[in-house]
Amino acid sequence: MLVFISFTLILLFILFSISVEDIKTMLISENKLIIFALAGFSYLSYLGLSSEKINSISLILENSFSMFIIFLIMYSISYVGYQIFGINSLGIGDIKLSSISTIWLGIELSFFSLCISFLLSAIYSLHGKITKRFRPYQQYPFAPFLSIGIFCSWILDKI
Repeated sequence: MLVFISFTLILLFILFSISVEDIKTMLISENKLIIFALAGFSYLSYLGLSSEKINSISLILENSFSMFIIFLIMYSISYVGYQIFGINSLGIGDIKLSSISTIWLGIELSFFSLCISFLLSAIYSLHGKITKRFRPYQQYPFAPFLSIGIFCSWILDKI
């Protein structure tokens, strides 16, 4: 139990750090994404070592393949958005963050976290448009919404 709390605190710290950086700069550093990925692989390794029923190698390979699938889906969303609106609707850092989260969550919970993220972002965007704080096609940081979705999915899985 203590190990899961430790990994939860590590996840929370990394996601908070990424969110703050995205809010300030509209960028996500590669170093933080690498740390996020390495911590996720450490978590998967722990799962495999702590249980005889779980094979670490197959779990890592499965989640890595799932990470690639999420990357392709998110990149496709970004590409279609750019083709339709002529602006980057989703940055490469956001795409990488959502795909790396699959290491921690698995494919099913990653889709759930993306649903939470897009829903919260839509509410935020709608509020900004209603209050006229946003101009049309204004970009804003998406990592905080992704972080909330990832963390909520993580907690729901552990409950």
